[in-house]
Amino acid sequence: MGNSLVKEIVRNLKSYGSPILILENNDGFLFRDDVIDALESRGFKVSVGSNLFQRIDFETIENAQTLLFLNRNNRDYLEDIEQQAYRKEFFLSHFMNAYHIPSIKELDLNDLEKLYAKNQIHSLSKKETKKEIDMLKMHKTNVNSAFDYDTLKTSLENALQNNKTDWKFIAELCAEAITGTTGTDDFDKVWKDISAVNTDFQTHLAKNYQQLKNSNAVKKPKIVSKVLDYIHFNFKNDKVVLLVVDGLSYWQFSLFKDSLPGKLNNDSVYSWIPSITQLSRQALFRGDTPFDSYRQNPTNEAKLWKAYWKDKGFEEYALKYQHGEAKLSNLSSIERLAIVYNDLDEYIHSSNDYHDLLKLTENWVKRVDLNKTVAKLLAEGFKIFMTTDHGNIQARGWRTLRGREKLGTNKSGSRSARHIEYAEPWLQEELINNNPELVDSVVMEDNAIYFKNDLSFSSKPELVSHGGAHFLEVIIPFIEISNG
Repeated sequence: MGNSLVKEIVRNLKSYGSPILILENNDGFLFRDDVIDALESRGFKVSVGSNLFQRIDFETIENAQTLLFLNRNNRDYLEDIEQQAYRKEFFLSHFMNAYHIPSIKELDLNDLEKLYAKNQIHSLSKKETKKEIDMLKMHKTNVNSAFDYDTLKTSLENALQNNKTDWKFIAELCAEAITGTTGTDDFDKVWKDISAVNTDFQTHLAKNYQQLKNSNAVKKPKIVSKVLDYIHFNFKNDKVVLLVVDGLSYWQFSLFKDSLPGKLNNDSVYSWIPSITQLSRQALFRGDTPFDSYRQNPTNEAKLWKAYWKDKGFEEYALKYQHGEAKLSNLSSIERLAIVYNDLDEYIHSSNDYHDLLKLTENWVKRVDLNKTVAKLLAEGFKIFMTTDHGNIQARGWRTLRGREKLGTNKSGSRSARHIEYAEPWLQEELINNNPELVDSVVMEDNAIYFKNDLSFSSKPELVSHGGAHFLEVIIPFIEISNG
């Protein structure tokens, strides 16, 4: 498949090897003026009309042109033209079979090209196709720098009213909104809507999150602890890279997704909650429920990675783990490679707000030359899975812990300003009893306390952190990249 819809249609039509074509086109796509213009700019003469016009076009055709006849009455052609022509049915669905054709056939040709370029793998329903179209509209308003807030609000409201909420689609809408308004006056309005999304998301988590831990990963992983099981079940005979970008939120991924080489299948998974690295990345590399006693460091992570795959029958020499940067030499014998980029998480903790983090993320993508790394891995024959351990949140400071409140905290070693873990449960209870205003903002789980809204244990008015259960921390990218 080519990367241009019009070019692929032209290639297909010319492959018939006839200078005269009669096409039956019941979906009406080829009758569009913009489509006719596109074909005629690429060596076709398109004849639409009565027998008289057919005769004129037939007699005046130039040698270099291919004559293409269209008629809504598919039998109304002159006899001598029919005898010389190659007759064929044309369906837009032949080229765009993943989409609901009635929903897309009248789209602007540029928008159709963008949908085609996505190389959509799985067939989409009418509703799913509509979501893709909504994302195109959102993206166009951002590119034109005039962010359409009303479109966002309507799209979010419609998405949240569905019986089965598509949280990945909402993450994509929020990503467009954040990247389109960060640093502008519209950001505050967008943030209120994201807060409303998070309120619904917390209700969803309370009902459904525990079930995700035991979910089946055959078709797709729903949570980070199921990613390795999904890869093992579906890609046993492929060379695989797990590319983990520490702290990468869905909106940050949207900054560079369109520039990545290969064929991308964009999806999402849930982070482990609370969304601290020690738990969520451990769950990812362990392929199972994380242990509280685990200590997060590259050495232990490499052990988890190799232990999982050895248990599945892979030899030590076929396994590799890299931390901090990608080293792409001597990979011919490697069947399971993990690469962890940790410096983006450093940028998170040093950012005051999303405006800072957006600029730092753009610089990071250029500095690590992610596109080159992905292209090299694809050339080496690897199937790539890009994901993260957690997202991040532009948080507000509640306040820092004081005096006795600090007693027995930081058992996990986490740097998060949105999560604390006490050594004893009575210390946790004492903090909440003395600060009842926190009750509606936090989750108390085992000996831990973490925020579910955008507050943090900080005295700063704004900061970027993670460790809680906010929508932007939990719904994270899970991207399959293969040779297109």
